[in-house]
Amino acid sequence: MDLESIRAQLPGSNIDETSFLATDYLNHLNEAVMMLEMVPDMPDLFEEVQAWEPKSYQQHFLDSSFQAKELAVAAYESAPEKFRIPFDKAVELADKGIKDSRDAIEQALASGDHVSIAALVPDASTHIRHMIDIASAVIHGNHNVLPADKIMEIEMDWQATLSGNMMAGGMAEEEETLDAEAMGQDDIDALFD
Repeated sequence: MDLESIRAQLPGSNIDETSFLATDYLNHLNEAVMMLEMVPDMPDLFEEVQAWEPKSYQQHFLDSSFQAKELAVAAYESAPEKFRIPFDKAVELADKGIKDSRDAIEQALASGDHVSIAALVPDASTHIRHMIDIASAVIHGNHNVLPADKIMEIEMDWQATLSGNMMAGGMAEEEETLDAEAMGQDDIDALFD
């Protein structure tokens, strides 16, 4: 499909006429975030989080029931770089946030560290939703929402948040253990009197 043919089909298609991108793709990311947010209260849902896999924009549409799926793929491939590059980067950072969160939760579940999970999930959700919001802004024609110099800062902040939450959870658990060890039998008996 040539560019003019694509442009002529965009009105009424749920594909932005400026960016050539569609918000429908964000459903794939939102699904992962919603499942992730339920894990602290329903750890069994973690299996569904583990089963979630990133999908390229094109694959998402080819696998979907979106009416104009071929147009969505062609439009993405013809999207101006000033939109497609920051969009792809925001999606990449969201995918990485989901994967990092999944890895950290898996590690915490294996060690029974529910404190870290409870601390991590809200911060992970905020980070990933921020990336989804950036992708949405790009889809709606704002290509200045993810300047190149901001990407490194976002990645560093995310890594600091991730490691800080995992350390805080592990440290809180260690402190509880140390507090319990510091108590003598008389102290423990007094708690139950």
